[in-house]
Amino acid sequence: MLFMSRPTVRLGSPYTRPALETQALPFRMRVAKTREDIERVCQHRGEAYSRHQPDLVHRLGLHRPEADDLRDDVVLVMAESHEDGSILGSLRLSTNLNDPLRFEKEFDLPQRFQKRSLMEAGRMVTQNGPAGRMVVPALIKVTAAVSFRCGMDYVLLIARAPLDRMYKSWQFEDMYDGEKVITSAQPGVPVTLFFMDIPQVDHRLRVAQCPIYQFMAETHHPDIDIDEDFVIDRFNVPLSERASNCLDESTA
Repeated sequence: MLFMSRPTVRLGSPYTRPALETQALPFRMRVAKTREDIERVCQHRGEAYSRHQPDLVHRLGLHRPEADDLRDDVVLVMAESHEDGSILGSLRLSTNLNDPLRFEKEFDLPQRFQKRSLMEAGRMVTQNGPAGRMVVPALIKVTAAVSFRCGMDYVLLIARAPLDRMYKSWQFEDMYDGEKVITSAQPGVPVTLFFMDIPQVDHRLRVAQCPIYQFMAETHHPDIDIDEDFVIDRFNVPLSERASNCLDESTA
């Protein structure tokens, strides 16, 4: 039984400005499609968490795939180094289209999030040092693009200090106005629950003159190679008749 009705797949980009330049990245970003991909992502994830929260790795077994990693309605995104093929970062995307997000189960979310299409950007990790420096903004760029295409209303994510300052600077909003929360994703660790209003992402970044806007909207990154058809199929979001008509008109 579905948790909620399917949103309309959106066409195009979440941004009003076109890409003005092309930039190569030191990695390729793609969807993890095979069991080997998933296991590599989880091994790297465990190593990343071990640097800051080794007890969490042992308690949750983060070197191995979690149950959510293996769901058929979840997407793992991975960044692979062009130099040696190693994983430089990853992210897990899930929606509330089939089941409520963990945040909906664990907290009483404000009214604006009730009966809305939500995506969680979870288990985001990156490699330390220069190799992983551009991975986080690239993962956020993927999240914004995927959530827009799949018709999501909001993206939710958590961050501990001092990473919370980065998300605030990128115009993510603090759901509880400075109040920290404890989630099952990171038991015992106070974190900030952030959200991004996806239909408003372009407006918020431009009004704030956010430096990341150039990377997100005005730069084409061929190395961000996300199979959108695969992603939409995973989230089981059907292309609506309205979207089909728009596509017909745009290609006429």
